[in-house]
Amino acid sequence: MIINENTKLTDILAAYPWLPDELARTEPRAKPFLAMMNTSFARTALKKATVADAARYLRRPAGRLLSRLEAVIRSYESRH
Repeated sequence: MIINENTKLTDILAAYPWLPDELARTEPRAKPFLAMMNTSFARTALKKATVADAARYLRRPAGRLLSRLEAVIRSYESRH
């Protein structure tokens, strides 16, 4: 899957269902975002949320978040 700033979080989670656990383990700054994703409001909002939205929430440049997501995905897939 090719991920960019406009990729919906639901699409990423569908392709990589293990990603939240891996991010929680490797990216401590993502824990508040991951915790918010578990609320009923977030599950509704996630249907429209993109990588760019997540970057804004985390106060990070979208390119940096994309790079981190890609690195986590590559690392996980190389181990499994």
